[in-house]
Amino acid sequence: MKSLYRCGIVSLMLAFFLSSLFLTGCSNKEVKTTADVQKAEKQKLVIGVGRDFYYGPSDPTCVHGSTNVWESLTYLDNELNPQPQLAESWEVSPDGKVWTFRLRKNVKFHDGSPFNAEIAVLNMKRLLKHPKVDARQIYGDLKDVRVTNEYTIQFEHNTPVPEFPSMIAYFNSAMLSPASFDEQGIIKEPIGTGPFVFKKYVKDDSVILAANKDYWGKKPLLEEVVFKFIPDANTRLAALQDGEVDVLSDVGAVMPEQAAIIKKDKKLELKTQAVATTHYLFMNKNRDMFKNNDLFKAVSMAINRQELVDKILEGYGKSGQSVITPLATKWLNEEVAPQYDLQEAKKLAQTVLKDTKPQVTLLVNSGLSNRWPYKSIAEILQYQLAQIGLQVKIEMVDGGAWNKQLKAGNYDLSLTPFTLMTGEPNFFFSTHMLSTGDLNKNRSYGYKNNEADKLISQAAVEKDAGKRRQLYLELQKIAAEQGPLTPIYHDITLYACNIKVKNFELDASFKPDLAKVEITN
Repeated sequence: MKSLYRCGIVSLMLAFFLSSLFLTGCSNKEVKTTADVQKAEKQKLVIGVGRDFYYGPSDPTCVHGSTNVWESLTYLDNELNPQPQLAESWEVSPDGKVWTFRLRKNVKFHDGSPFNAEIAVLNMKRLLKHPKVDARQIYGDLKDVRVTNEYTIQFEHNTPVPEFPSMIAYFNSAMLSPASFDEQGIIKEPIGTGPFVFKKYVKDDSVILAANKDYWGKKPLLEEVVFKFIPDANTRLAALQDGEVDVLSDVGAVMPEQAAIIKKDKKLELKTQAVATTHYLFMNKNRDMFKNNDLFKAVSMAINRQELVDKILEGYGKSGQSVITPLATKWLNEEVAPQYDLQEAKKLAQTVLKDTKPQVTLLVNSGLSNRWPYKSIAEILQYQLAQIGLQVKIEMVDGGAWNKQLKAGNYDLSLTPFTLMTGEPNFFFSTHMLSTGDLNKNRSYGYKNNEADKLISQAAVEKDAGKRRQLYLELQKIAAEQGPLTPIYHDITLYACNIKVKNFELDASFKPDLAKVEITN
C-alpha cells in the first residue's frame, strides 16, 4: 500500500515537473517570439522627407545621395574640406594640371562586381558626357582621365585646377556599377557601393532600401530603410507624431514654427545642423529699373534680415553675410555682410524710381514653400520693400512653372536656395555671376560684368591659395554691390527623430550616415 502511495506521489511530482517544464518552455518561447518581433521592428527605419529622393533614369545618380546607395571618390566634412571616401588619397603635379587618386581596395558593388580604377574612369567619363552635367564648370578644362594601375587614376587638365578634390566631391564623382547604366549613361538601376542597396521605388511615395551585408565599411545595424516622400509640412509632422515615420530628415523637412511642437513631445527629439545652403533674393537685371545698381543696393539695405531670422525662422538661421556660406571659412569675406539701413535705402531707391511706385512681381516656388517658410518670407519682403517705393505682388507657382517663367524672364524678383556642394567658391560664381553661367542664363539674371568674368577665370586656375582667396574676396565684394543675388539667410536645418532612434545625424551636406543608426526600446 505504501509502495503504491509512494508511486502515486512520485507520479504526481513527475507530472507536475513535466507540466512546469512545458509551461516554462512555452513562456520562454513566447518571450523569445516577442523579442524576435521587437528585433525585426528595430531593423526598419522610415524617414519622412519633403521631396522625392528618386530622380529617375535620366539623372546622373538616379537617387539622392542621402539614401547611402552610392558613394563618391571624395566627400566634404562639416568644414567643407575634402575627405577620402572611395579614393584613399590624392596628390597633384607641380604644375597643378595632373591629379592622381589612389583608390580604396576590396570594395564591391551591390551586384558583386569589383570597384577599381577601370570602373572609376568609366564612371567619370559617363558623368563628363552626361547632358545634365556642366562638365567644364565642375571638372575644369579636363584633357583626359585615365587608368595608371588597378587602383590608381589620373585626371589631366589643360590648365591648373587647384581645388579639384573638392570639386569632384559627392554627386560629382558618384560611382555606380557598369550594370547600372547603358552606353548613353541612362541608369537602369542604381547599383552602388554604399551601406544600403536600392530595392524598389514606389512612384511619388517612397524609396525602399535594404542593408548591404557585404559593405566594405561599418556594417549597417538596420535591415531596411524607407525614404517616404511627404510634400506637405503639416502632414510630415503628423506622420512623425503618429509613428508613421521615425525621422524627419533633409533640408526643410521641419519648418521653424514646428520646432516648439516637437520640443514639447516627449517621444521626439529636435536636432539642428548648420548646412552649406544659403537662401537668396535675386532679381531680373534685364528689367530697366534693376539695371541700375543703386536699386539693387536699395533693395538689399531695405531688408531687415535679423528680424526675418528672429520672427519667421524663430532663430533657426543665420542672417545673410555673403553669397558664400559661412561654413566655407577660408573663403568667406566677413566685411561684405549687407547692412540694414532703411533711410539710405530710401535715398538710393529715390534716385532710380523718382516719384513712381512701380509694381514688381516676386515669383515664389510653391514646392520650395513646403520645405522653407518662403511664403512668410515673401510677405515680410513685400512689406519691407514697400518702404522704398516698390509695390510687390507675390505670385505663387509650382516648380515647373517657376523654372519656365525664370527662363523666359517673366519675373522681377524671386527666392532660391543654393548649396555650395563643392565647398569651393567657383561653384557659385561660375554658375551665377559668370556671363555664360548656367543659372545666369537659365534664370534670366541678365548679369554681365567683365571684371567679374576676369576674376572668376583667374581664381579657377590660381595655384597660390592666398592669391586665390583674395580673388574670391573681391568677387564677394562685387556681388554685394551689384548682385544679381543678395543673401537673406544661411540655413540651419531642423530635423527630428523619435527618441528610440539613435545616432541619426545630418552633416553639412544634410546627408545621414545610415550605417551608424540603430533603433532601441
